[in-house]
Amino acid sequence: MTWTRSPLAAALVFALAAAPARANPSLSQDFGGMTQWLSDELAQGLAFNAGENFDPPTLVKGYYLQPDVSFGAGIVPLSRANFPATPALSGIGYNGSSFFPNSVAFPNLAIHLRMGLPGDNDLYFRFADATTPPGYKISPTMTAQVQTNSFGAGVRHHFLGSDGWPSLVCGMHYNYVTGHVNLAGPESAQFTSTYGDTGSLTGTIAWALHSFGTDAIVYKTFDHWTPYGGLGYNYATGSVRSSLALNFDGFGAAPIFGEASAKPEANQGRAIGGVQYSFANWSLFGGGEIKTIGVDPLQNYIVQVGAALPFELGCGKTFFCRKKRSDPAPAVRERADDGGDVWPPAEPSAAPTRPSRPSSDGQNSSGVIFWQ
Repeated sequence: MTWTRSPLAAALVFALAAAPARANPSLSQDFGGMTQWLSDELAQGLAFNAGENFDPPTLVKGYYLQPDVSFGAGIVPLSRANFPATPALSGIGYNGSSFFPNSVAFPNLAIHLRMGLPGDNDLYFRFADATTPPGYKISPTMTAQVQTNSFGAGVRHHFLGSDGWPSLVCGMHYNYVTGHVNLAGPESAQFTSTYGDTGSLTGTIAWALHSFGTDAIVYKTFDHWTPYGGLGYNYATGSVRSSLALNFDGFGAAPIFGEASAKPEANQGRAIGGVQYSFANWSLFGGGEIKTIGVDPLQNYIVQVGAALPFELGCGKTFFCRKKRSDPAPAVRERADDGGDVWPPAEPSAAPTRPSRPSSDGQNSSGVIFWQ
């Protein structure tokens, strides 16, 4: 997770340490209000992110699992319009909303395992993870340990276009997303002109969300390129919990603590767009989704790039094998004005004969066509 403005941790410590907590207990009320606001904002943004099912639109064929890997980030806005009043902070000359960034970026590394089904259908299984390395810092003194995982599945039906028309794919999706962020770091706080004290700011943001979604995507292939676009909707349930605490060692300063939870907005709408470039047996893709219905529309969005890998799982002696080269589809047979097939003329038979099997040398008998 990355912060796009000055770090929250350092700003909170500086501001809240500017006056003794014992002398101004309403600082705790300000702290609680800010924590509730943070929970509300993240609940709405993470609910939109939970509905993400980024996947190339083209039909998958074959019953072996075909993996693709993608990396991206979901941008969650933190709205200043809903920020609570902070009279205690204002009384000592601080604007509480300035402590927080304008948005938070949640990284995402996802793996899809896709396979074909009969009747122009396919399905996928999805696994995603984001883990920051040990010692990851959001400020010179504040560390943040981020861990988030998601698991999902979906099924799609393709209405394949013909005669130059694009194809339409309609899907149904489910995702479960869980994760947390732990904040910790020592800080120095000056209570009076004579005495100083050492304290620490700790915090936890945790979430568990379920998303049920559907979408409709239009796509068309031009040589190696397949652009696509469409609309989606997801229904989200679950909760986001946040807690922040400023603790001081010695000097008898009372800790400042805030804790809150929030449920996500149930209904989220999105616009989806991207492009896929296909090679012989693998492809690259990229695109994004932006929120169109719900809290903070057009501010919550996801961007992602990835590759459909050139091998399949479940085949071969080592459980995986390389994909076969994608051969072009056979040309559609034209029909003459009188309704007959345009086909190399055959010598007429002396008399009507019963259709026969192919001859042993692999050639068809006169006047009989065998389709593969």
